[in-house]
Amino acid sequence: MNAKQYKYILVEQKEGIKKIILNRPMKLNALKYPLIMEMVDVLEDSMKDRKVRVITIEGKGENFCSGDDMKSMGPNGVRFKPLEDGSQLPHQRMNRLIRKIQKPVIALLEGYCLGAGFDLALACDFRIASDNLEIGDHRVSRAICVMSGGSWLLPKIVGFGKATEIILTGKHLTAEEAYNIGLITEYYHHDSFKEKSQKFVEKIAQLPTKCLGYNKAMLNFSLKNEFFPSLKHEFKLYCKNIATKDFGEGMKSFQEKRKPNFIGR
Repeated sequence: MNAKQYKYILVEQKEGIKKIILNRPMKLNALKYPLIMEMVDVLEDSMKDRKVRVITIEGKGENFCSGDDMKSMGPNGVRFKPLEDGSQLPHQRMNRLIRKIQKPVIALLEGYCLGAGFDLALACDFRIASDNLEIGDHRVSRAICVMSGGSWLLPKIVGFGKATEIILTGKHLTAEEAYNIGLITEYYHHDSFKEKSQKFVEKIAQLPTKCLGYNKAMLNFSLKNEFFPSLKHEFKLYCKNIATKDFGEGMKSFQEKRKPNFIGR
């Protein structure tokens, strides 16, 4: 269990799984600046905590996140001063951390996943959904632009054409539609969602965390670099991975013809 107490999120940690729960169910878990900064704090802690092997983000109740709570943010939100990492908004800092952290981050999606909540889900490595999901970006219907990574992340996930359709029309998708275009990883019937998504999370938590982190870093690098620099970067991280305990366990378990027991180091 995380020792810190937060006002707008719940945090639990057990057996290598750090669970972050958006805790504004009466507001459909809409984002507000204090909540986002609590998320940033937890993500920064998780980056340094060697016991954390996977991070999940979900919403309290029946919805993931309906987007920004515009009433709580007010008109001055667009005039935020740049943060230390170059981010212009807390949303950007949160999503940059999710991409930067060398551990898998899994969004568990139910109900509404819209607007800034959609951007949050896109930043994660996996999106596991209930079949009651309604996902998309309606902000254009209120003359609000994408502002926390959606225009960069979505085309990488579903392709430029489909991303253009979703962002420029404000289209919402069902779980089946999202799965068919590769927007979500898996989806389950709502009655079994908790059980089956937990099994998925546990499976990821048992994998070699350092190796996953290096692979994630390689994928991030490849998005902005050509093939030859990416090969050089791959080899650099490959060599680092060879020094991990899990690499040794992987080789040993292969030779002994047994299932590996990874410890995430």
